[in-house]
Amino acid sequence: MSKIYSNIVPETKVREKQKETLQIIANALSKSFGPKGSTTAIVKNMDKNGVNISLDYTKDGHTIVKSIAFDYPIERSVQNILTELTRYVVKEVGDGTTSAILICNSVFKCLCDRGVFSTGLPADIITKFNTVISGVNKRILDKGRECTLDDIYNIALIATNNNEDLSKTLYNVYEKFGFDAYIDVSTSNEINTLVKEYDGMTLDTGFTDICFVNDKKNNTAIVKNPKIYAFQDPIDTPEMLTFLDAILQHNILRAYQPKSVYEPIPTVILCKALSPDNSSYFETIVRLMNSIPNVPLLFVSDIRQEDIYEDIAKMCGCKVIKKYIDPDIQQKEIEAGLAPTPETVIDFCGEAGEVNADQYRTKFYRPSKMYDENGEYSQEYTTMLNYLETQVKKAKDNDEGITKIDKAKRRLNSFKGCMIDFLVGGITTSDKMNLRAAAEDAVLNCRSAAKDGVGYGANFMALQVLHELKEEENFSNIYVDILYEAYLEVYKILYGDNYMTVVQGSFDNGCPLNIRTNEYDHKVVSSIRSDICILETISKILTLMFTTNQYLVQAPVYNVYCADESGEEK
Repeated sequence: MSKIYSNIVPETKVREKQKETLQIIANALSKSFGPKGSTTAIVKNMDKNGVNISLDYTKDGHTIVKSIAFDYPIERSVQNILTELTRYVVKEVGDGTTSAILICNSVFKCLCDRGVFSTGLPADIITKFNTVISGVNKRILDKGRECTLDDIYNIALIATNNNEDLSKTLYNVYEKFGFDAYIDVSTSNEINTLVKEYDGMTLDTGFTDICFVNDKKNNTAIVKNPKIYAFQDPIDTPEMLTFLDAILQHNILRAYQPKSVYEPIPTVILCKALSPDNSSYFETIVRLMNSIPNVPLLFVSDIRQEDIYEDIAKMCGCKVIKKYIDPDIQQKEIEAGLAPTPETVIDFCGEAGEVNADQYRTKFYRPSKMYDENGEYSQEYTTMLNYLETQVKKAKDNDEGITKIDKAKRRLNSFKGCMIDFLVGGITTSDKMNLRAAAEDAVLNCRSAAKDGVGYGANFMALQVLHELKEEENFSNIYVDILYEAYLEVYKILYGDNYMTVVQGSFDNGCPLNIRTNEYDHKVVSSIRSDICILETISKILTLMFTTNQYLVQAPVYNVYCADESGEEK
């Protein structure tokens, strides 16, 4: 009887291919890992004769992993998982993709090879593993300390691979503007690196769709002198959609009608959520943006920072657009000019000199209520600033816990709103792009350190906590053991064959070895969240990979893994 072939790839084959793919990617990343690592050349374009060739040179782990390509579905899915989930590390602390993948590879092999998953359901085992990670992260966070200017310089020095000029420039920026400064990195049109100062506020949510990008070079959406509308509640009811439609019809859509005499009004829409039920309406906007260049419109949705969002709306002068349960209250507020109608909603706008968004954050330059007619800080701004400073002091004095204190500090720092453009110069475009990538890593890690605190780099914080757990009397946990061994593997790649001597020296001195000075000089520092973000990413990767126990490819003909329905190989 002939075998019946299907599109099913069974668990044994899935695990085998996941392991192989992780190992291939880890091997590629290890070549560029740490101060001793070299650059990877990525071919962007090449003609058929190999004469005209365009290359990017990088040591950045995230750039390398997203540039790796595979032919088959399981391998491609693993690469996609790593690319998407390590984006979180990049967004939070700038660097750590390579560490996350190297550690993940080691942990994955251990969990498979030691038969851990034969002891229970994968979901249950992953839950236990993630509980250990949560405990380690809490201990790491408890070891953090406040950031200093020397920390800024040392963090930048590591992130830029010992570029003293960039590190000193970043140090000078923080020295002049304080730790509240919000620094944005881009390239300069000149050879020299430039620093420009702006006043504004930042929301950690970016544009809703890439269609709003009008600065292709920097992948940003820029709207100058916009009317800004702040929806306090999700746009998920007919009334809220009516308000949105009235704004867009008046400000944008009527200008693009045939024979229109109107000019589009630069517009920014802020909302906590846009209901999936209204997706067809939003698709109309996306089609408009894609068909007509430079439409002055920006949507920012899925906003989570409610207090900061409220502050930005207030400083821009927005009258919030919200829902009402009681129609009588709504009518009274309409009469008082506090609630909109479809006819009046266009006047519920605020203003700013410019709104600039990328996929991660939105910046509001010179909100209209921040300054008075003399160019001085307004009374409204000063009063609110004093209130927020009092709230931070109160939270510290009452010892309200690190979560509440950090939340109050983040709101205060956002409100202070000093923003800096860090324009990286260079001789060639490739030179500028490499320096920009390094500067972005440094800025993100410094920003996190200023906000969350400082710890040691080189994956030392996690290794130290795992070592402490193993040293505790009568402590035994297989997941701690596996994680600890994975971190030792990373130290072997980083420091070579004498890594155990380095590890012991690190424990004895309470800090990692500085490869550049070959001393335990306490200068290998990083945001305290660096190792935490790496472990959180490892948790997400392993959860997704291990809870997938089979693949269904498009059709049997595409099942290159040679499995029939019973799981036997062809």
